[in-house]
Amino acid sequence: MNLFGRYLDNDVAVIAEIGVNHEGSVESASTLLRLAAEAGADAVKLQTYTPSRFVTTSNQQRFERVTRFALSRQDHLRLRDEAAELGVSLFSTAVTEDVVDFVATLGPAVKIASGDLNFRPVLEAAMRTGKAVILSTGNSTLDEIDTALSWCRDASGQQNLSDRLVLLHCVASYPAPMHDLNLLSIPFLKERYGLPTGYSNHAVEPEAVIAATALGAQVIEVHFTDRRAGRTFHDHSLSFEPEEMRKLITGIRAVRAACGQYGRPVLPSEVALRPLMRKGVVAARDLPAGTVLAAGDMAYARPATEFNWSDVDGLVGRQLIVSLHQGELIPAAGVAPAGN
Repeated sequence: MNLFGRYLDNDVAVIAEIGVNHEGSVESASTLLRLAAEAGADAVKLQTYTPSRFVTTSNQQRFERVTRFALSRQDHLRLRDEAAELGVSLFSTAVTEDVVDFVATLGPAVKIASGDLNFRPVLEAAMRTGKAVILSTGNSTLDEIDTALSWCRDASGQQNLSDRLVLLHCVASYPAPMHDLNLLSIPFLKERYGLPTGYSNHAVEPEAVIAATALGAQVIEVHFTDRRAGRTFHDHSLSFEPEEMRKLITGIRAVRAACGQYGRPVLPSEVALRPLMRKGVVAARDLPAGTVLAAGDMAYARPATEFNWSDVDGLVGRQLIVSLHQGELIPAAGVAPAGN
């Protein structure tokens, strides 16, 4: 699957989650977008919603904040155009089902938040767009994930969702403590569902993201802000600042490169060292030319640049045509061919 210009089979797509850290200011969102692009993010994510469909008016304080933080559609389009100029993908979480089609016009993917994994209308609307769908699984049971994926298959008409759907392991706690991250869910989800799988981070420790990468996360999503100090909105406290993000992305790239491929191949940097690390055949004592080699004439020491230790049985009965001191390698050119 190619997502945000990264082939997920051998690379990691890194998302800077702005969310609503712009606090309703398109100018702040524009600054965050630029800073995230400069830090090396592949994509920048917003949150898009209709306030009255997002939270109840029973909590008037929260409703007013959600309304204040909502960007207009014109703001979204401005940011989409700025992202294109910066060479970074912009996309958004469709927090309410009525914005899905608009979100699909912003970029190559639609994000579904953990809280909506069991909300069929938004899942089906997202799958019908034909765009990639990124689904967070925080605070969800396996039965709920199974059901969500069945809805996705029904809506997309695809039995195999591996080229459309990305699952993100997520712990829906803000911030999430390290002892609760359960990062082994990443390989578990990948094996269980056969889908591209990643990690949406809510921990403040960068080690969580590096560990997730090492465990096979193909998409990494981290909250991003220009600064944490002096901010009261809680998402800032678990967000990475620009220099931290730059270092984190450098670490992600290095760790993913170190992970390599599943299996145990001999790697290019090892090949030249193979004979130097293996035991070869040496003279067990001083051996004059003409010696017919017996097992007791031979011992083992590195390197195996002439004969390997396992060649000893084939050397018994063959004649030396050079003289050797004790401990010297028995050279391939110093032994008469078998049968001579």
